[in-house]
Amino acid sequence: MTLPVHIAFDGLSGVDGSARFSFGPTTALASVSGPIAARPATELPARATIDLHVRPLSAIPGTTQKHVAIALKGILERACILAQHPRTLIQVVVQALSPLSSTRSPDANVDTGEVDVLLAAEINACSLALLNAGSIPMRGVVCAIAVSQPNATSPPRVVTTSGGPNHAEYTGCFAFLFGIDRAHTSMGGTGASGPIPPSKLIWTNYRARPGNTFSATALEEAENVALEGAAEVWMKMKGSLRASLFAGDGQS
Repeated sequence: MTLPVHIAFDGLSGVDGSARFSFGPTTALASVSGPIAARPATELPARATIDLHVRPLSAIPGTTQKHVAIALKGILERACILAQHPRTLIQVVVQALSPLSSTRSPDANVDTGEVDVLLAAEINACSLALLNAGSIPMRGVVCAIAVSQPNATSPPRVVTTSGGPNHAEYTGCFAFLFGIDRAHTSMGGTGASGPIPPSKLIWTNYRARPGNTFSATALEEAENVALEGAAEVWMKMKGSLRASLFAGDGQS
């Protein structure tokens, strides 16, 4: 597959790292500052604290953004080696740069997958911003992708366009950690641009519409499709980072 991915390192002022990630028209911007001194009320004696905020394109953050922030924080805590910087703070700000036309299809019980595409873009933007900062050690590179399945008889597929299928019975976002070498990981492979490191699924919100369920086998099928898409995201990230090293902060 060829994903419509666009990556840019905007070089925002006042932060240690920043990156913009797009799946087609769905775009997210992330910035990272730290490690910096933490207030006594927030510092942890054994590791760094991640302070993460998600902002919508317009208006003020609501319940959705708070839930996304909790998920993103958990993902980054699994990706970063926080014990190397105890009693410090890592500030991460994620800004959605694309409007959501709707989070649901006209049938309120059917997910369109639109939110999952934006969530995947936000996760990938965070991962790239951390790499761009270079000040926080990481266990690997987090790559995320959205997957949707119109119905139980159709195969799952990667979703990268805003809105996704109009009536998806199963949809969700999968986040994988690439570059780790431990038990219970997926073996690496070879992509169009070179070898792909081992990976591990670290988070998903894959779900069925109300009233439906799916089996462990169906979830595994969706995960396999997601891994293939996430591996391509990893290759895109690798290429963009290599290009930025040779040409300075830029885009790919």
